[in-house]
Amino acid sequence: MKKVRKELSILIAEDNPGDFMLIEDFLHEQLEGIAVVHAKDYKEAVAAIKEPERNFDVVLLDLSLPDKTGIELIKGIVELCSSTPVIVLTGYVDLAFGVHSLSLGISDYILKEELNPSFLYKSILYSIERKKSVTKLAADMAEKLQYIRAIEMQNRQLRDISWMQSHIVRAPLARIMGLVQLFKDAPGDDDMENISEYLMLSANELDRAIHDIIDKTVIKTEEIEALGESIFH
Repeated sequence: MKKVRKELSILIAEDNPGDFMLIEDFLHEQLEGIAVVHAKDYKEAVAAIKEPERNFDVVLLDLSLPDKTGIELIKGIVELCSSTPVIVLTGYVDLAFGVHSLSLGISDYILKEELNPSFLYKSILYSIERKKSVTKLAADMAEKLQYIRAIEMQNRQLRDISWMQSHIVRAPLARIMGLVQLFKDAPGDDDMENISEYLMLSANELDRAIHDIIDKTVIKTEEIEALGESIFH
């Protein structure tokens, strides 16, 4: 059978040298161009995952390592591998535990006695693609949630604008209307000058209030429209 050329970086967390060699042989039988890193316990696995220059495509995890086992082991590794699929390999037949471990975030649960090169190869490829799909879906959901929150913020902004229109804008406008009436009834030049000053003051106050309303409306609307376009187009 012709090998598939895949540039994959694979971490194998396995304390049994014989099992590690068998798994590595299975990988090389099906794949070319892979880089395999071996961790003999949980501590080494964590150190390898946390190395800044490393970016594993998949983690093959033995369920029983010398320094951590079972659920705690799965939780610890899955927590570190947010975008990397984790495939559990175990020699213990426990269907209930296998189902439960899938709910903890692993991509697959394989019994070592059932393992063969083709089975392992397919599990790795399916797990990688499935993880990509889940990660993309999560990112899309996060963007949509951000869009919904932006709309909620805009609604609050519109309530603030409504309050400004009913309180801040109306006050100088009412004064202007009153001053206009005084113009009609003003007896002398001194009164006219005072009325003109108050009229100009009220007009400037009204102008600032209107500009504030426009800025709040236009800027927030542009931000939300840009966010919506990035999500839905």
